[in-house]
Amino acid sequence: MARVAQAPRGAHAISGSWRITKRLNRSENALVATSKLEGNTFSFADPTGQVYTAKLDGTETPVKGDLSGTMVSVKRIDENTIEETDKRDGKIVEVTRFTCSADGKTMTVSMENKVNETTRQFVAHKQ
Repeated sequence: MARVAQAPRGAHAISGSWRITKRLNRSENALVATSKLEGNTFSFADPTGQVYTAKLDGTETPVKGDLSGTMVSVKRIDENTIEETDKRDGKIVEVTRFTCSADGKTMTVSMENKVNETTRQFVAHKQ
């Protein structure tokens, strides 16, 4: 990890803001997330216990298990793409696009962090 902001004066050395720079060895359990689209409802759950079920109309919904109070809204972009917008304290912090391949076997996940102005992208494989 790399420090991105100093801790307050007198705080413990581990305090402050950190960014992951490299990830090593993760168990397979940490790599499995679940998403589900049923009618006008999109559900998502990850191994950390963060879960939401949201309507595709953009209604803000709390993310259960998220200690930072994230609110999520989702909308359908096209037949194969769902866009998720995450907000904290009313400000957009991340926009994620889930794009399913035509054969339904893979999903490209593109994340744009609005706070750090960074992007990430990976391909998930259906289990």
